[in-house]
Amino acid sequence: MVELEQIGQTQEIQRYNQKKMPRYKEPSRSGRLLKNPPLVIPEELPITTMCRIFQTSKLSESADYNLIVILLTTYQRQGINRQWDVFRLKLPDPLLKLWGDLLIECRRNGFVLPRAEDGQITWRQVCCTGRVSNYGDQCTMCERQCGRREKINSGEMKRLRLLDKNFQEPKPCWYRGEVWMSG
Repeated sequence: MVELEQIGQTQEIQRYNQKKMPRYKEPSRSGRLLKNPPLVIPEELPITTMCRIFQTSKLSESADYNLIVILLTTYQRQGINRQWDVFRLKLPDPLLKLWGDLLIECRRNGFVLPRAEDGQITWRQVCCTGRVSNYGDQCTMCERQCGRREKINSGEMKRLRLLDKNFQEPKPCWYRGEVWMSG
């Protein structure tokens, strides 16, 4: 019978990839394309979204933002024992609502996986791995409750398009310039 070796004692794994994903940078005017462009071209960057949701011009002056940074840091320090469902019970309801709105809006713009680093919240950006023609729009990653999204997901929009050659798709909620906050 063959005896199994422990992973730490094998020679097969040479190294682990522990590089950070690149942070989002403003597009440069040089016209050079990124190797992996963003999946969704952002309508606004996370810092702008956070300022809008926390209703402040400077995040460092917002008590809610500073509290979320502290709570996120505490959550990250729990290591492998972290359980969001247990941890979120410690958050006050108004703060949890702000955090939920922030996550939804940043995800809609293609930013996910918030982390507290050096007293700030940093985000990762979802990138394309295929051709540039695979760009999405704000509906691609949106989690808002929207009648248009429900019609697309159910196939109703495609059926209407096939039945009527002059069918006009309704404009998405983000196209109308609506400032959205959950009810």
